[in-house]
Amino acid sequence: MKIVISGVNLVEAGPLKIFKEAINAFSNDSQFEVICLVNNKRLFSDCKKINVKFLEYPLVKTSWLKRIFFEYKTCNEISKRLAPDIWLAMHDMSPRVNTPLQLVYCHNASPFYKASIKELKYERKLLFFSLFYKWLYKINIKSNKAIIVQQEWIGKYLVNDLGARDYIVSKPVASLAQNDVIKNTFPEQDSVIFFFPALARTFKNFEIILNALSYLKIHDRSTYQKIKVILTINENSNIYARKLINKYKNIENINFIGPISYEDVVEQYKSCDVVLFPSKLETWGLPISEAKEFSKPIILVDLPYAYETLGNYSSALFIEPNDYIKLADIMTKIVAGEKVFNNVNYNDNDASINSWSHLVRLIKKMALDK
Repeated sequence: MKIVISGVNLVEAGPLKIFKEAINAFSNDSQFEVICLVNNKRLFSDCKKINVKFLEYPLVKTSWLKRIFFEYKTCNEISKRLAPDIWLAMHDMSPRVNTPLQLVYCHNASPFYKASIKELKYERKLLFFSLFYKWLYKINIKSNKAIIVQQEWIGKYLVNDLGARDYIVSKPVASLAQNDVIKNTFPEQDSVIFFFPALARTFKNFEIILNALSYLKIHDRSTYQKIKVILTINENSNIYARKLINKYKNIENINFIGPISYEDVVEQYKSCDVVLFPSKLETWGLPISEAKEFSKPIILVDLPYAYETLGNYSSALFIEPNDYIKLADIMTKIVAGEKVFNNVNYNDNDASINSWSHLVRLIKKMALDK
């Protein structure tokens, strides 16, 4: 059985990691011949197997016109030449191909984000995506037997609003059993450490944390002095990070440590008291899963993705995305040793897939049933 996995636009971070996981999962089945359309072969040195072949298309990412030409012209030519049984597009757009089974993996949450003047100043690409990306999702979406999403609410949107035929929920991180008893009150501690691991992106919502601390510094100095916040950005991150650091330079108890290795992230999880995750835009939100893995209480924003990623957990609290005064009040209660975290229950869809091997089996069955 032959599958083409297309990800010519994926070169870094989470999307590249997911692309590699897909390649490895399909190539683990010896019945598959896996042909990968990539930007750069060198990025996939850890995916080489006898049944995997890489075809490079390094220029597609250089402009949107080239990307559109590739998806709707070049991919069609490739599909006729290679005659695969399955075509899996890994980056949101549904190409025009001639295959018995076509699927697309959708992981860009931009259409669900309400952009502001902040994006116009610091992330114009995100502004563009928030306005127009849903139309890229929609083009040719009905050609897919199903779309693959990380959360159910995205799948429902793509089916109900954009006309997709069906969706498969495939979670990038399996539901984790809660480890140990969670320490979620901190009486008589000299300080409470809050940790927010995130890149310097406007939608990560650093402002709610920084504004909460600014508020406490003015209105509750004793609480302020007992709080330590660790953020994984610094002045070298980008212009947006430099703006934040300059604006809030008088907040002494924030440690802007900059990007760190995963090993160092693990150490921060182990040593912190509370994980913060106020991001306004995610298709998953890995630190939520990691907070559970390390048995840490977590403060999240009251948005659909956060509930679905968190699932069932005994120590969480949801706040409105812009309510920094509420966050300041919560921090005050935490420092005072009060119990603020709640038990959260989420009724997950029984049809959700929690591993790549399970997804491969499902797609293989879909192809055989055609």
